[in-house]
Amino acid sequence: MVFVRLAGCGMLGNRIALLQVSSLNNNNKIDTPQPLNRVEAMADWRPAGAGFLLVAIAGLLLTCLMIWQATEDYRLLRLQHQIHVEESVWLTAGQMALNLEVKSAALSQLLDRLYAESPEAALHAAGALVPGLRNLSLVTPETPYSSSSSPTWMPSARGFSLSGQPYAMDSDPLSGSLLWLVNSASEGRAWILEVDDRDISGLVSAHPAQGYIWLLEDAGHARVLARQQGDQLVYLDNKAMTAQERDQVVVSAPVSGSLWQVRGLVEPDYYVQQLGQVIRFKALLVIGFVLVLLSVALILARLRNSNRDLLARTQQSFRAVEDTERRYQDVFQGVGIALCQLNLAGLRDRLIQEGITSQQSLDAWLERYPAQHSELLECVTVVDANQITLDLLVLDSMQGLERMLHRSDRIRPDTARYKLILAVLERQPRLEMETPLRSSTGAARYVWVIMRLPERVEDYHAVTMSISDITSRRRVELSMVERERFWAGVVKAVPDVVFIKDMRRQKFVYSNRSLAQMLGYADDDPAVQAEDYRDRLLHPDDVESMLINRNLQQVLPDDKVQESRVRWRHRDGSWHWFSLRVKVLSRLPNGRVRQLIGVIRDITVQSASNEQLKTSEQRYRLLAENISDVIWSTDPGFRLNYISPSVKPLLGYDPEELIRRGFTDIVAGDEYHQFMGQVLKYLAPLVGDPVEAQRLQKDGFYREITFDCITAEGRKCPTELRLSLMWGAQREFLGLLGIARDITEQRRTENRLRMAATVFENTTGAILVTDPAGYVVQVNENFSQITGYSAEEILDETPRLLESNVHDERFYPGILRTLREQGRWEGEIWQRRKDGEQFPAWAGITAVHDNEGDLVSYVCFFVDISERKASEARIESLAYYDSLTGLANRTLFQDRLRTALQLAEKRDEWVAVLFLDLDRFKPINDTLGHAAGDAMLKEVARRLRECVRDSDTVARMGGDEFTMLLPGLVDREAALNSGIHVAEKILAALAPAFTLQEREFFISASIGLALYPQDGVEVSSLLKNADTAMYHAKAAGKDTFQFYQADMNARALERLSLEGDLRRALQDDALTLHYQPQFDCASRRLTGAEALLRWQHPVHGAISPAVFIPMAEEIGLVGILGEWVLDRACRQMAEWRDAGHHLPRLAINLSARQFTEGRLADQVGTIMARYAINPATIELELTESVLLQDVEETMQTLAALKALGVEIAVDDFGTGYSSLNYLKDFPIDTLKIDRSFIQAMHAGNRDSRLAKAIVALGRSLQLRVIAEGVETLEQLGLLVGFGCDEVQGFLLGHPIPAETFLSDHLLPRS
Repeated sequence: MVFVRLAGCGMLGNRIALLQVSSLNNNNKIDTPQPLNRVEAMADWRPAGAGFLLVAIAGLLLTCLMIWQATEDYRLLRLQHQIHVEESVWLTAGQMALNLEVKSAALSQLLDRLYAESPEAALHAAGALVPGLRNLSLVTPETPYSSSSSPTWMPSARGFSLSGQPYAMDSDPLSGSLLWLVNSASEGRAWILEVDDRDISGLVSAHPAQGYIWLLEDAGHARVLARQQGDQLVYLDNKAMTAQERDQVVVSAPVSGSLWQVRGLVEPDYYVQQLGQVIRFKALLVIGFVLVLLSVALILARLRNSNRDLLARTQQSFRAVEDTERRYQDVFQGVGIALCQLNLAGLRDRLIQEGITSQQSLDAWLERYPAQHSELLECVTVVDANQITLDLLVLDSMQGLERMLHRSDRIRPDTARYKLILAVLERQPRLEMETPLRSSTGAARYVWVIMRLPERVEDYHAVTMSISDITSRRRVELSMVERERFWAGVVKAVPDVVFIKDMRRQKFVYSNRSLAQMLGYADDDPAVQAEDYRDRLLHPDDVESMLINRNLQQVLPDDKVQESRVRWRHRDGSWHWFSLRVKVLSRLPNGRVRQLIGVIRDITVQSASNEQLKTSEQRYRLLAENISDVIWSTDPGFRLNYISPSVKPLLGYDPEELIRRGFTDIVAGDEYHQFMGQVLKYLAPLVGDPVEAQRLQKDGFYREITFDCITAEGRKCPTELRLSLMWGAQREFLGLLGIARDITEQRRTENRLRMAATVFENTTGAILVTDPAGYVVQVNENFSQITGYSAEEILDETPRLLESNVHDERFYPGILRTLREQGRWEGEIWQRRKDGEQFPAWAGITAVHDNEGDLVSYVCFFVDISERKASEARIESLAYYDSLTGLANRTLFQDRLRTALQLAEKRDEWVAVLFLDLDRFKPINDTLGHAAGDAMLKEVARRLRECVRDSDTVARMGGDEFTMLLPGLVDREAALNSGIHVAEKILAALAPAFTLQEREFFISASIGLALYPQDGVEVSSLLKNADTAMYHAKAAGKDTFQFYQADMNARALERLSLEGDLRRALQDDALTLHYQPQFDCASRRLTGAEALLRWQHPVHGAISPAVFIPMAEEIGLVGILGEWVLDRACRQMAEWRDAGHHLPRLAINLSARQFTEGRLADQVGTIMARYAINPATIELELTESVLLQDVEETMQTLAALKALGVEIAVDDFGTGYSSLNYLKDFPIDTLKIDRSFIQAMHAGNRDSRLAKAIVALGRSLQLRVIAEGVETLEQLGLLVGFGCDEVQGFLLGHPIPAETFLSDHLLPRS
């Protein structure tokens, strides 16, 4: 029935497809099928109900089958598992017996051969074969036996000697030892080996077991020696088997030579779990089968309903297709852009047919077959095109578009047709291009073509292409390009420098010409190679104003132009004036200036002309305004237009008033009027005639007259008038110039002379006047005050009395040459006082000439600038030198290093850079104070100066870091030798003691060296690499030097990463404490433990404390780390105490930082109070060096700790500043002998005697003595003989986690 229904569905689908095709081709309509009636629906559900019944019956039968099969599977699984357990247990027992037999034979031969020669050698050899060996004893028939005094193994040995077996195993539950009895080859002798019961792991290997475990039981003592858990052996401290475990035993196997039994135990619920898994699998299988049958029935029912609804929706689908086609045509024709559809399938097939698979093969084909180019494009046909496409190309039909596409000219690369073929070849998803086209009328147009190629090749028969007319935009772009070229040419033709400056990077991003060229420098001139050559060539007086302007440019408004005038040094040495105009070009989004545009113009000639014109104008104006003569002038029409202000004091009239009134009312008599009438009558016709005016100008015109003027007070003033003519630059007549002078002017002249003399004597500077021959004729009082020479001493002498020896022999002739050429000299000069002191002065010398141009005298004006120079020196010292040591600071060192690198690059030389850091300086600075530290730094600076050449540079970079620069080294060999030589001199110079506060202290240095160009070519890289090498020198043990190597940075980065990981580990509480037991030396009784810090790195694994503890000291974490250790150790002590486990004593190490911070006692007291710890159970360990840093403070801290009740131990005794005095004075309870003495200790050697002496010293002072680092039985035996109190080391116990320490040492053994 199911297959009949499927066939019906297929026929219905075929019918629908035929109807759809008919609708598309003939536009026929299909009536909507009517819904089925109720009878037909009920008929349809009858087969479905029968189908569900068959599914239920099949599921029930399958369930019964699965139950029977699960029962059989469980029975078979249990039988196979029990057989496997039995085989495994017997195999384990056999393996243990075989191992015992082999090792016993080896031990018998080994001990028989070595024991007679050396018992110790025999013990060591046996220990190598049996790692857990505790003791070795020889039993002979002569060995006495007493039940009360004999060892615990004696009964076992007696029984073994009677048995005659080669070996036997027994155990001593009280001591936790195994007794391994090995028969000797000698008659009646046997060896008794006391072995740690955990050594069973060496006899058998544990493998993971499934569903069972095995355990090893000592049947003679009814205790379990070990049991298997996973792939490990677990020791149960001699516990007996429980009744439940004995019920689980399915098989037992004896171990020959012993009373041991290997017993196999099946896990309690193992078989039940296996049965559950079988039942679950079978149940899931039944449920899945039933669900599949139900799903098939439901799917068939749904398909029947879907087929019935499909006919109803067919007609709606036909209408939707018609609507979609109509909308497509509307969009295609009315979209507003040119669209066409191309059939590219033929082109694709042709490319494949020709074997064209890549752009290279396409280019080769086009080159080989030029005649077939048109055939290739004939494969492209136009499927459709809208009217806009035809209008754009002025075409009547799509055939015209195909003709344009199929034109016969050759296809060239980078053309539109080539790109179309390449897009089809490479199956590009999108093709966009700009191309020129010619319409059918020949008009050229630029179009933008966009084509989306379908992903499937089968869809290439209809590919849509859009065409946009961009002719107008293209013309605008070409116009903009031409305009840009035009303005670029205009900017380049401008003789000034036009630039654009990026304010964020302080870089010039554009400049039409170079400032260096305007200054006469070539592009390759070294003077302009540096980026800051503009600042270097700037006049010193303009540096400050330039810096101010640069700061103002940061806040320059958009509508303001900043103008300034600066001077730059020309290549010929002269200073050229430049006008600098700057305006904001653009801003950042935050409003700050982004770019500036500016113009630099050479105004040297203009400035000189303006200065001359301004000087002349100022001179004449000052002359007109300050002399007593009245100067007046007229315009070309002889009308008054200027009267000098001197008329006011002379006559009492305002110049403006006289210009308005004229001279008629202030002149007495007719002489002046007649004189002026004759002059005007004579000049009027001449100045209007060019020829006569030229002659008049050539011959000159001067007239004089004397007359009386009436002053404003009504008195007469005799006046002398001189007339002349004024002419312009174009020889035009400008007017009359008159000079009126009071004939009583001599008195006023004398007054002016007296005034000048007063100024001469009271000016702030020194004035010296010489005759043309150079002899002094006059000086003022300030000259005597500055130089110390009186006027009588300097008169008739030459200024050579003031010459100093600072300047070279060419300096003074240069001044005279400048005076002869320019008439003036100004500059800085060093002079000498009468007492011989030399001083700087700013001087100006002017050559005075008379009207005929003859030299009259020299006038020298100078001021003492000693204070200004001293201020400048102080400023420079503060800016470039370290105020404490007087060495160069970081800024000056980097500047000198940069200069040295530039010179080395030009001269092909090498440069060495040394980076030095003082060792052990910080403890001295922290302990003695900053004053002592500063004194030491000054002495270090003095010693460092003595280690280098005068041409080298020593600088203090900050703190206790110094750098040195060794320039001018000819090659690499010289650089290496110089670096080694200087580094060795520095280490030797720092070796002697430094005396601070009447005590001697010693420091050393770690030095890193980097060489140019080997280790870097820039200042920053050389300093960084030298610093890296210095840190490696510190890591190598300090007081040494290291040359930089390429892999140092990687190690430095690794160290930095490790430092960060240590900080995170401390924050995340990822550190742990391990505990190493301490035992009484004689009884082996547990007396305490030492808490040791451990770090398990997630990547690098276990990190040694010798690595991360010094690292913590360097980065300042050791104090926090010490407090963390103290807190965690006390917390663990409290947890053990609360759980009922007693640990007699716990030793905790303290760092030097904790001890010197001054709050150790409060810290210890707070933590012990927090966990209610008995102070007598806490022992704090300190090294000798910590105790002796500050004896007085140490005594106070130790007294505070002892007041709390804790014990004090001296760790690593014998390796530091061992002193009997501090053993006597300090409240010490324990001495710990350093492991270096113990590990090197053998019978009779020097180290053993030292250890014996330390033990005797401690016992005589009533101190507890602990030896750490005990790893061999020989060392333990020697310490027992010395009378040492306690021991600690790997022989007796490794540092272990708290849980392991609890189970191994604190929990009672069963």
